[in-house]
Amino acid sequence: MSIYNVWKREIPFPEISTLKKITSEHITIKPFEPEADSYIFLHGVAIVKFKGKMYCAWAHNKVQENSDNEEVNYAVSDDNGKTWSKCIIGNLNPETGVAASHGAFLVHKEKLYFFAPQFKGILGAEMLKMSAYVFDEENEHFRYMGVALNERFWPMCEPVLLENGNYIMAGVYVASDYMSPDNAAAVAISHGSDILHWDMIKIEHSEAVRVWGECTITVDGSCCKMYCREHSGKHKALYSESFDFGHTWSEMDLSDLPMIDSKPYAGTLSDGRNYLICSCAKDIQKRDPLTIALTEKCEDKFSKIFIIDEGKILSYPYAIESGNKLYVAYSSSTEGYNRNSAELAIIDIADLI
Repeated sequence: MSIYNVWKREIPFPEISTLKKITSEHITIKPFEPEADSYIFLHGVAIVKFKGKMYCAWAHNKVQENSDNEEVNYAVSDDNGKTWSKCIIGNLNPETGVAASHGAFLVHKEKLYFFAPQFKGILGAEMLKMSAYVFDEENEHFRYMGVALNERFWPMCEPVLLENGNYIMAGVYVASDYMSPDNAAAVAISHGSDILHWDMIKIEHSEAVRVWGECTITVDGSCCKMYCREHSGKHKALYSESFDFGHTWSEMDLSDLPMIDSKPYAGTLSDGRNYLICSCAKDIQKRDPLTIALTEKCEDKFSKIFIIDEGKILSYPYAIESGNKLYVAYSSSTEGYNRNSAELAIIDIADLI
């Protein structure tokens, strides 16, 4: 077993009690209110800014998490996330009895796209494919474009444009069910600017670790770094890297970064620093607090961590940068079982020092 070094070794890894809570504005995008709308499951928020408005989408279910009753709903903000519309029914299900669930946004050629899994059965027991949708601005709804990847790929993070002209998107290869030993982290790579056709590449992992492949990547030229959810209680981020635009990857294995078993989200700030949002601290044992780890400029190892939110069950983050602020959307619950609200933290990037 190898241990990848992703934390700056000369800096002691901080305990939760020593972490600083970053100043931020907190807004509820969609409260958990089953007594009003009958939805008992909300998860996997995604956020994007498009033509002056923000859109936030999530998976919603009135019956059972990851069942074929799942749907994608969303809300819109026209004041940079300060206030949000009521829940808008997405109508993204390709047909009756086929689920649509949480996915990823992409703004491409002045159009807004959304990529989501479609499946039948519990967690795609019968089939799972990645669908594409485009936002119809005239009629203000998402229109189904068809299957963009006919593989068992579940998109997790916004596609990133590579220098070679392809997009790369991190996600999960769902082999059969949540506990399958064949589940893997994966990436989808577009056919250049044709974002309606993608190829999937699975990342092989060490036999010593168990993977539920919710993963995220940062990109620097041809180099892609992947951070992934581990699935056997070791509470460490799994890691793999590629030096050829995501076509081949090192064997995924444990890193030296403590991380709870939940979907992470990574990105690169406009000032050049990489970040990783998850629940990360020494001896972390639960999805609390939600944290952001950062590198220094021109460095590739994380060296500081801040708390974004705490005191609840916090998970499945997604982030965008706009106007010198980082907008972090995530699931939040006090009840467990993914009985979540959709929350937003607005952080001044100047405070992340």
